[in-house]
Amino acid sequence: MVDDTKHTEAIKAFFTEREFLDICRIAAREDRKPGELVRVIVRRAMYGTIGSDKSSGNGANRVDEGSHD
Repeated sequence: MVDDTKHTEAIKAFFTEREFLDICRIAAREDRKPGELVRVIVRRAMYGTIGSDKSSGNGANRVDEGSHD
C-alpha cells in the first residue's frame, strides 16, 4: 500500500531567479518553507484545492477531531 503520510520522495526542479524569489515571497506570506509551498502547489494541481489549505497534513482526519484555534 502506498504511504501518503510521510514525504520521503524527492524531485529536483530548476527555477529562474525570479520564480525562486516569488516562491520565497509567497512561502513567507503563508508561513511555509519554499519546498513545502512547492509541494502544496503540486498537490493542488493534482488533486484540487479541497484539503490542500495551510493545515492539511498536520491535523486530524476528521473535522470534529481537528484543532480549534
